[in-house]
Amino acid sequence: MEKAKVLGIVGSPRKNGNTAKLVKKALEGAMSVPGIETEFYEMAGKKFHHCIGCYRCLDTGACRFKDDFQDFVRRYMEADGIIWGAPVYHMSIPASMKCAIDRLGNSTLCNFMKRGLEIPRFNKVCGALTVGYHRYGGEDLTIQFFVNSILVMNGVAVAGDTLLGNYMGAVAPHTGPAIEALRSKDAVLQSEEGIACVTNLGKRVAEMTKIVKTGMSALKDELPSEYFYTWEEL
Repeated sequence: MEKAKVLGIVGSPRKNGNTAKLVKKALEGAMSVPGIETEFYEMAGKKFHHCIGCYRCLDTGACRFKDDFQDFVRRYMEADGIIWGAPVYHMSIPASMKCAIDRLGNSTLCNFMKRGLEIPRFNKVCGALTVGYHRYGGEDLTIQFFVNSILVMNGVAVAGDTLLGNYMGAVAPHTGPAIEALRSKDAVLQSEEGIACVTNLGKRVAEMTKIVKTGMSALKDELPSEYFYTWEEL
């Protein structure tokens, strides 16, 4: 059986906080699917310079800023499936995560173009989860950002099972008294519905990742090479 790899990415600037715990639960769900390997990645404590629109990557195939982005993009490219996780920050994702995603699109595209290759078709299977202050605290907008980003990167956006409430992704609100819940790094663990949703999302991402990877492998001689590019740092 061909193995597939699912990468869980935590965009919260708080290390081992609520989002990290949700992503770990999602990866547990992914690991319940045979043949799935997982990797956990936190952006907390790492540095991602913002894109300045210099377009140096058009000339060199690589971003001009040397920071934690190079390791991040390598891990992203090695994965077959992605679970994106972020807390709600001003109705969207945290700034550091946005910086990394902005550079991800430009750098990967220019890397392959610089090598004389056609525009890549990454076809990565992705799911998104988020945590907010309460159930109507911008979670839908944050999930929608991820879905849009997944589509821009030629990915396959996967939701969970709708009867659980996973219409676009998985959401878990903080629970408990307001101030304590905001400061707590594990308030989401009290949300049984939220934990069920993220675990289910992880399983669905893993299942679809296996389906897509197996299908691509079976059709390798019929599909264009754009589906099978490997990463090369320039």
